[in-house]
Amino acid sequence: MDEKTINANIGGNKLGSNDNYALILDTVRRFGPIGRADIAKFTNLSGPRVTPLVRDLIRAGFLKEDEFGASKGGRPPILLRLVPDALFAIGVDIGAAKLRAAVVDLEAKIVTKIVKATNASEGKKATLGRTMNTILEVIEKSKVKTDKIKGIGIGLSGIVDHREGVCLFWPNVEGWKNIPLKKIIGQELGIEAVIDDSARAMTLAESWCGLAKNVENFIFVNVGIGVGSGVFIHGELYRGSGGTAGELGHMTVDENGPRCNCGNFGCLETLVSGPAIARRTREALEQGVVSLIEELVEGDLNKITSEIVVAAAKRGDKLAFNIMEKTGEYLGIGVANAINLFNPDLVIIGAGVSKAGRLLLDPVKRVVKARALQVASEKVDVKISILGDDAGVLGAAILVLKNIFTAGVSYVGRKSIPF
Repeated sequence: MDEKTINANIGGNKLGSNDNYALILDTVRRFGPIGRADIAKFTNLSGPRVTPLVRDLIRAGFLKEDEFGASKGGRPPILLRLVPDALFAIGVDIGAAKLRAAVVDLEAKIVTKIVKATNASEGKKATLGRTMNTILEVIEKSKVKTDKIKGIGIGLSGIVDHREGVCLFWPNVEGWKNIPLKKIIGQELGIEAVIDDSARAMTLAESWCGLAKNVENFIFVNVGIGVGSGVFIHGELYRGSGGTAGELGHMTVDENGPRCNCGNFGCLETLVSGPAIARRTREALEQGVVSLIEELVEGDLNKITSEIVVAAAKRGDKLAFNIMEKTGEYLGIGVANAINLFNPDLVIIGAGVSKAGRLLLDPVKRVVKARALQVASEKVDVKISILGDDAGVLGAAILVLKNIFTAGVSYVGRKSIPF
């Protein structure tokens, strides 16, 4: 079978061999390098069925034979792995502060990356233009042929209709309401796009190449300028009926707390996000608390950021330590509630504030142990993400890549992505 026919089979919408191709590719992605016999075992396909499908995928350039595996009594198996440059996806993470774009290969590894200031305060039109230019720039820098780029994934920290590709509301940036990003990108760049909330995109990244790889049930919590989260149940991202499941940041933690951008009062986001940490620190200093932080910002309290508070805490500053301790306790309340609701195996904390490490993690764990149901808290592990600032662009690209490995399921139309 030639490559064109294979691509048509895999890219089609009918059940059959296209689903088996996707099943085999996903098995190699998750467990490779892997032999044909183990592929048959994991997929429940017969050996005689696996052999020609693998042969087709090798001929089409999506799989390659690697080294020999360990012998189990007979001839050692030839192991298979993905061909990384068979296909690529663009991942774009539009944050309130940073705009990141990357070209990502079939193994979900970053080939080329560009990071710029978002400058969202310049307005919607300027931000969209900067995003388009950055996408074109990262493609050119990567030297990847455009016919191998199978889609653009966009993640942003707002309320998103991921099926229609529309940003419904971006709470931290003025003017971003009902923006048809998918349509705009398709018209401007001629490449189909898929749009999602950045926290959910990061959750996908954790499931593919982070701490949650092959974990069936976990929660990812994104703590940066805002607070978002994603929930994975039985190996799938849970969205709820309207696509907004997992908005942990808008869980009410203190009914008398600060007003949130969503209009509510005392949301978790108003107590643990980067701006919340800076605000609470400024308030303490304005009340006369003595701290190393004043020296670090040269007396200008408007320069206080969560990064400066963390740096001061690591140098033994009492105020900074107490602020981070309280931040971890608030976050622990939110995490404990989520654990009680979903009973996950793992909770991962990522994004900017997570760089505080043990300063944040220790009080979170302590509160989880005290507040979550014992049977749930004894089972769950709470960790800091290892993906760092790359989680967003990786997850955005995986929104596209996952279509290749999922039989009969698609964000981007299978006909438009011919594999």
